[in-house]
Amino acid sequence: MSGSGKDAPKDQPPRRILEIDLHGSPKVKILEEARLALEKREDLLREMEKHSGAFTLRGQLEQMERGSVLAHVREAGLHRFEEDSAMRTIREQFRDIEQSSAFSYAREAARLLEENSTIPRILEELKHNQAFTRTALGPMWELRQAGLFAEDAPWQRTAALARDAMTKYEARFRLPDQLESGLLAERFRVSAVAENLAIHHPGLADQGLQQAMEKMRTPWLDQQEAMRSVAGFAEIQRIGEAVRTMPAFDDSLAATLRESLGDWRDPIQWQPEIFTDLTARADFYVGLGFNPALTDFPPPAFEQGLEIAGLEAAPSESEPADSEEEDGEEAGLMRTNVAHDQLQRVERSLRRFIDKKLTRFCGPDWPKHRLPNGIYDRWQEKKHKAEEDGAEERPLIEYSDFTDYALIICRKDNWREVFSTFFRRQESVRETFQRLHPIRLDVAHARLITQDDEFFLRVEVKRLETAMCDA
Repeated sequence: MSGSGKDAPKDQPPRRILEIDLHGSPKVKILEEARLALEKREDLLREMEKHSGAFTLRGQLEQMERGSVLAHVREAGLHRFEEDSAMRTIREQFRDIEQSSAFSYAREAARLLEENSTIPRILEELKHNQAFTRTALGPMWELRQAGLFAEDAPWQRTAALARDAMTKYEARFRLPDQLESGLLAERFRVSAVAENLAIHHPGLADQGLQQAMEKMRTPWLDQQEAMRSVAGFAEIQRIGEAVRTMPAFDDSLAATLRESLGDWRDPIQWQPEIFTDLTARADFYVGLGFNPALTDFPPPAFEQGLEIAGLEAAPSESEPADSEEEDGEEAGLMRTNVAHDQLQRVERSLRRFIDKKLTRFCGPDWPKHRLPNGIYDRWQEKKHKAEEDGAEERPLIEYSDFTDYALIICRKDNWREVFSTFFRRQESVRETFQRLHPIRLDVAHARLITQDDEFFLRVEVKRLETAMCDA
């Protein structure tokens, strides 16, 4: 790209910084270097639309940061002229550019893509395959809500493919009217799926399916596979009713959940790709027996179906974000942020519950005597380091890890004397925490989670909260 005004693209933003008259000033050379750096950054942004891979984006952003206008001018000695009003104006304008331009937008997009390794592969696959997978639906919806697939996105070609794929997927779904809902509910009642449900769970065979359908206000019925949508929707309602009405860790409830969520009782050797590759994780879930029809809905319909079933997320305890100040990260990780709040709340409850029960039975020094091997020393080490760094003193259990809770609850003497009353079977406790484990790791690293993850989270958090409330 030429540096002359007549060769500049018509849509190029005006450079107000060049309107400052510094002719004859020793700062002209600095300004010229700044102008060239700005042009370089704009060229890089235009090149980004040709790439969707996270590492390509990251490499370009590193170049942009090294060559950005603000850094370039600082290195050139702009701080020497802080008292110069014209140079202060330049500094302010450079700061505005860096904060409001596509630079910060692209940096956030690159972070999302890099930290969610399956997304670049999905985006790349969209160039060759227009089919949109159930696995990618939730994360791609969040990225779209964050504006990463907007028409003016730096990676316009890939963004167009993503928008087109999502539009085609959403077009498959419609909202049935009241008459059709009645007919669909009747068809389902005489189906083999409903018949099997009536045999094994007679109390849950008919939980007002038609009424639940009529409460929906957003398209949810797949026109290509209508009865699969009905069966998935009915199963969500059945699970919600079971979790609300049955003891949280009752054997019958555990068996009911295994039919839809899979059997997680055996110890799992976690493979690394489960935590970073959404497709690998979805295959892992299905391999354990998860029913994918439960989550094969557009995100608004999925959320509404959960709410009708009584599996809504509890309100966040944090202060509501100012919508005008909400940054790209918050918008881009909406589902992850909600999951983080849910897990944080249940972890605090678990710590209070465990501490209260063991203190009542063993006294306040229970950590010395009732923790599995190695955990007490690890907690003490974390506490000592935190206080050395200036943290205020907190109870020792505040330094526990998520994986510690099941070990403490299921330790033989703890289980026999304290926790068996609340959780019935150790295998059910391990099953719950194993279902939550991938989600806990992903939200801790700000990675996107799927609708499968969200379903596990809603069910298992509600079971844990119910068990602790009944204590």
